[in-house]
Amino acid sequence: MPTDALALAPVVLAVVLVVSAVGKLRAPTASAEAFRDLRVPSVLSGSLVVQALPWVELLLAVALVVSGGSLGVVVAAATLLLFTSYLVLVVRALGFDEDVECACFGEFAPGRITRRTVVRNAWLVVVAVGALVGAAGGSSVVARIADGRLPWWWLGGAVAAAVTTWLVAGATSASGVEAARVPTVDEEGDYVRQRTPALPVTLGDGSTSTLRALSAERPQLLLYVSETCGSCLPVIEAAPVWREQLPQLDVRLVLRFGPESSTLGSTQEPLSVHDTEGLVYETFDLRTPSALLLGADGLLAGGPITGSTAVPEFVDDIRAELEAALGA
Repeated sequence: MPTDALALAPVVLAVVLVVSAVGKLRAPTASAEAFRDLRVPSVLSGSLVVQALPWVELLLAVALVVSGGSLGVVVAAATLLLFTSYLVLVVRALGFDEDVECACFGEFAPGRITRRTVVRNAWLVVVAVGALVGAAGGSSVVARIADGRLPWWWLGGAVAAAVTTWLVAGATSASGVEAARVPTVDEEGDYVRQRTPALPVTLGDGSTSTLRALSAERPQLLLYVSETCGSCLPVIEAAPVWREQLPQLDVRLVLRFGPESSTLGSTQEPLSVHDTEGLVYETFDLRTPSALLLGADGLLAGGPITGSTAVPEFVDDIRAELEAALGA
């Protein structure tokens, strides 16, 4: 006969899976980008898999609570396999050259993968093991409540604990990341232009400059990318086209490593920009891919904007404004 603690493990996991599924359904683009950035094997990262994953999570959530007997063991084992896979992916991502966004819970808990992410996923694996051991008892959670072996208030307590933990930790984390990415605006919703910081950078030919100096004569559209970032590929491939479409700007790739260590480094004008000290990355809290527009008047003109979909939209807005200005 399983203990109450083991019987509640599937309830906690069910809440986690529901939150995860709803978050993915509300932010499908972020989930697809996370699959690319985590370098999930192609056989497991197709569009059908990405679209089906949240529905699988919802199905597992329901099955964890209502399934008993052999089926309950199979469901618990599948859940353990899923959370173990998530753990392997985040541990592996910590070894990548660039930071990776985690969309494990879709829009509810975005953010960079850190050791804390690993601890969280490892704990979920432990809970999943408890659910599997509990499933060996033969009865579902619903059956245990119905026959009085699991008091209903235990179930309510488990759900309350899981939801409260998410509200305190997950929702706060998500809002904090969102706030860090949203450009500064005033009370009327207008972009507040700030002075371009004089952050030192290395250029593609090995010379040095600062962001403020680069934008002293011409506006600069900086594209923060990485050659190992799957979500960056559309931005990297579009950069030459944007240079032709935006002759009023210098469109430059910004890279984390020096010219000698980057396959995207360029010695042709406009030279690539290399943030070897990570100062641009830290100052603007950038992710890959991101875009930042520096005005020739020494002030920030737009951004930072993050995402393989948001960056092209940002460039389209810039092009539309320039065309409107020329037409006027």
